[in-house]
Order: sequence, then C-alpha cells, then structure tokens
Amino acid sequence: MSTAFDLTGRVITMLAEVVRRPVPEAAERRAVHRVLLAFDGSPGAWAALDQAIAIADAQRALLTIAAVVSEPTVWIGFGPLGMPFTRETLRQDLERDMQQKLAAARDEVPATISVTTRLLHGRAARRLAELADSGDYDLVVAGPRRAGLMRRMLGGSVTHSLLTRCSTSVLAVKGI
Repeated sequence: MSTAFDLTGRVITMLAEVVRRPVPEAAERRAVHRVLLAFDGSPGAWAALDQAIAIADAQRALLTIAAVVSEPTVWIGFGPLGMPFTRETLRQDLERDMQQKLAAARDEVPATISVTTRLLHGRAARRLAELADSGDYDLVVAGPRRAGLMRRMLGGSVTHSLLTRCSTSVLAVKGI
C-alpha cells in the first residue's frame, strides 16, 4: 500500500501489487494454434464442431477433427446360431459410417480454416488423449453425449475421461 496526494491535497491510499515478471500482452496469453475436435456424430459433437470452428477462425488455428472406431462386441446367445455377419464386417460397417460422419463434419468447415481429419481405432478416450498429447494441440473440444442410466452406472463419458487424461486444455461443449 502506498499513499499519494491528489490535486486538492487530500491523501489517497493506493493498493499496488508487486509483479516479479512482465505481464503478457493479450495476444501472448494462451494463443491457440492447434485445435483437436473429438467427433462422433452426436448432437453434442455437432455443437462442439461449431465451437471449434469459431475458435479456429478467431485464432487462425489449425483444426483437426478426430473420430474413433471402437472394436465391435459380438454377443453370443444360447445354442448354435448362424450369424449373417462377422466381427470384421461389423468393424468395416462402423468404419464406413464414421468416415461418412467425418466427411460431413469436414464439409461444414469454411475454406478459410485449415482442417484435417483423423480416423483412429480402439478405445475412444484413450486414443483421443494419446493424439492430443502427441500432436502438440493447445485445445481439445468435445461435445458430451447425454448420459443415460447405464452410462452413469458403468462410468463416465469420453469427454469426462478426456478431462482427466489430457495434459492439454479441454473444452466441453453442451449440446442442444
């Protein structure tokens, strides 16, 4: 605290904080150069896409849209049962569906934004966190799905897992 006098001679008490390092300018504060969007085609993911586009446009950042195809699980019933599909055909169908969703998302990005897409395989939270940490991303944007009773009982969402796994900042965008 320091004291000073105003023009009329009254004593003014001022609070001052000692700053040991220079205060960064607004442009230097956490510039975002690379944005990773976790995309699965859900309504929350589309809302997150809009937010990621706005951030990438405002910051002139590179945008990567990533989706994960998980391994299909096949439930086996009782007795001999002939299935019209195999694990491989299920995986191919899931991969084709996700590629279509990635293409639709990529088509929504304006031409002024540099965008790439990545199709990953495995557990979504683990693979997206690995990509975020290995790709020098400044921000991960994700749109959580609505959590049903089973999801709440069995564990959190991919977005919640990204918040705990990623060493980079994560923005969770609530869907409509």
